[in-house]
Amino acid sequence: MSKFNFVIILLLFPTASFAGKINNVFFDGSIITIHHHDCQLGQHFQDKRRHEKKLILPMNNCASKKGVINVAHPNLKKIHWAQHDRKTVWIVATFAKEYQFEIISSPNQYQVCLPVCYQRNPFKHGSSYFKKKANNLMFSRNGILFQIPLQGMLIDEFMKRSIGFKPRNLIRDGLPHFGAKRDDWKGKTRWHIGYDIYVDNRNVVAAAQGIVTRVKKTRRSGLYIKLHHGSRLYTLYVHLKSTSVRKGHRVKRGDIIGKINGPAGNAIAPQLHFEFKPNNKSIDPLPLIERFYQDDSQVIKKIRDYKTSLQISIQERNRKVRKNLFNMK
Repeated sequence: MSKFNFVIILLLFPTASFAGKINNVFFDGSIITIHHHDCQLGQHFQDKRRHEKKLILPMNNCASKKGVINVAHPNLKKIHWAQHDRKTVWIVATFAKEYQFEIISSPNQYQVCLPVCYQRNPFKHGSSYFKKKANNLMFSRNGILFQIPLQGMLIDEFMKRSIGFKPRNLIRDGLPHFGAKRDDWKGKTRWHIGYDIYVDNRNVVAAAQGIVTRVKKTRRSGLYIKLHHGSRLYTLYVHLKSTSVRKGHRVKRGDIIGKINGPAGNAIAPQLHFEFKPNNKSIDPLPLIERFYQDDSQVIKKIRDYKTSLQISIQERNRKVRKNLFNMK
């Protein structure tokens, strides 16, 4: 084959059309979850050559960019995936020793359970169990799963009490979304760099496994906690009334770290101010949530409806702020 022909193949390969694609792959302590669109899992096989213990999952009629997750697990060492040929993606789990696994499927999702999906009765829960379990999650970043940071809260309630929530005091409290205007009613605008979730008398939980790097109390924030999750990913939990952790503590995802009980700091109403901070810089979590739930049409529709209502609330608040500033003159 000439050099010219080799270059042509490289250029044409990415443009090949596929019916399916890998949307996301993540690991949750004992379950590898593969979110996909119209891919088909082929016959898996085990590769033990050169003492390598690998589980290879061929996803047929499928395309994906390369990806890798280095996991902290006593047996599973790494998960990586890439295009094996023009129509197949290989997802490879590399183990340190012998392993057991079980695979279950649901619409647009495969789950590889280590060692098995149901420890007792394999017919007890069904796929609805995993759907309910997954609905307390927010998003995945760098192979790390982040859950909703309030105990027992699922995605519907989370959206209703954050982007879908309209505070009573629109002027002073502001709107809960990332990038909302704050203090503009005083004539000096600052921008909201977190996500407010309006709840009271509720336990706050760690969004992911991590280490407590700060526990502090200030006049503006009230009591707040900062966690580091590795890979330069941080989360911040603000307006707490009490805490159950100290600096240096290691926490697992879902562990209780504090409590919301009445307004704290400069909050007008009881709420959790939550920040997601890749590279220690706060970003809007909503696009990550939309990407994580992109195959759940009901969740996506609710988010779309709440975003429409939010625009109306923003316009209403802007009018009230202008009127307030006019009356102050």
